[in-house]
Amino acid sequence: MSKKHWFSLIVLTVIFAHYCYFRIPFVANDYGRNMAEWPLLGDVLFSIPLLYYFLFRPPLKRFLMAWLGIVAAGLLVGRAVIPDESKHLWRGIESYWLLLVLAECALEIYLLVLVARRVKGLLQLSGNADEALATAVRGRFGHSGFAPFALFEMRIWYYALFMRNGEQLRFRGEQHFSYDKNDGNVSNQFAFIMVMLFEMPLSHFMLHLMSVRPWAAWLVDILSLWSMLYLVAEYRASQWRPISLDSDALLIRNGVFADDREVPYAMIESVVRCSNDIRRQRGILRFRQFGSLNVEIQLQQNSKLANGFGRVRPVSRIYLSLDKPDAFVDALRVRIPPVHPPVSA
Repeated sequence: MSKKHWFSLIVLTVIFAHYCYFRIPFVANDYGRNMAEWPLLGDVLFSIPLLYYFLFRPPLKRFLMAWLGIVAAGLLVGRAVIPDESKHLWRGIESYWLLLVLAECALEIYLLVLVARRVKGLLQLSGNADEALATAVRGRFGHSGFAPFALFEMRIWYYALFMRNGEQLRFRGEQHFSYDKNDGNVSNQFAFIMVMLFEMPLSHFMLHLMSVRPWAAWLVDILSLWSMLYLVAEYRASQWRPISLDSDALLIRNGVFADDREVPYAMIESVVRCSNDIRRQRGILRFRQFGSLNVEIQLQQNSKLANGFGRVRPVSRIYLSLDKPDAFVDALRVRIPPVHPPVSA
């Protein structure tokens, strides 16, 4: 197994051991009468971060980012596995929930400033939004595990707030195909956003009137506005981020929620029109949104594709929802390398 697999296995084993310690009465916890929290806190603050450091030997900046992520995840695990009657340290930690919210806000503001400064300059040079966002993330976070999450958040901020003239953007690829008009795709997205905007003020007003804890109502307000930001980014990106045919690969983009995929032409076996009644199955990718599926791409046997976080998964078929499916099928067929039959002896 790779180092990542060993690290994941050890961390899961540690979490399972703590779960058993807090949930199963036995001699180590005095049969449920004495459940100490400090071993879990020690693993969260020191043991697991040190294991990460000695396994991967990351640079200091990446290690500090990983340490913060491990601590945040560990605090959530402790909140879930430690019984309420046994919480002492954790009750004190949870009382500082506002600091965690402020830390998350600080991270979002940092990414916002990064978008405003770095991406603006890069866009003026090339006009390629995807390349500018990826370059800005790599310049700050390298290839750390946090980089894909930062890139996702930056796309949300850019397409929701900063994008002005989408027609001036440039994307990698020689031929581009849109998917915003298929079955009223972005029109349906816009209608959904408007329904939420009309409903939110009344529902949140009632929530503030009926809520016992005011902080909970304000937290729901913040999360609702944050979710609205994501929906607006998806709506605007769907109008401009195309599915493209490059010189050697099919580039699949679909708003900002779905992972971008790069499919080499040599991996594609065939492409045909299809109906809309395609169910979710393992090994199948569907890029649909509010439109109708109308293109099926069959891949070669044992094909694997990486998602936005670098995880490779087996994929057998890809289904797309496009405005001009016939033009896309014809253009892609020309680029698929021919399969030569075996020569008989």
